[in-house]
Amino acid sequence: MPIVRLVPIAAIAALSIALVRVVAAADPSPSPAPAAVASAAPSAAAAEKTVNVKIENFAYSPDPITVAAGTKVVFKNYDTVAHTVQASDGTPPAFDSGNLDDKASWSHVFAKAGTYKYFCAYHTYMTGTIIVK
Repeated sequence: MPIVRLVPIAAIAALSIALVRVVAAADPSPSPAPAAVASAAPSAAAAEKTVNVKIENFAYSPDPITVAAGTKVVFKNYDTVAHTVQASDGTPPAFDSGNLDDKASWSHVFAKAGTYKYFCAYHTYMTGTIIVK
């Protein structure tokens, strides 16, 4: 019967690391340049094109708001109950967030000049106005 010798795991790990170093040192091909990482900070132009509206204490704030055409308005719900952001202009409405639970957000880009009135479908006394110039 042949004798089987067990090699300690630490020895196998050390041998594997040494082998990787030898192969890496022998590879003559240049390593690729690291990929460019997009900046996490938005540009000044992008920052000017986004406006935040809080839904808090059963109200939209700030209200009213005036924005330039092409501005993205982000609505975020800080109440513990669900709300919506729905245009008051007809059926179907020009925009409708659907259900926004606590801490949920929704955005809409207002591309055309005009006055946009909106409300919460669950709490119809909650209203707001966006003026797009």
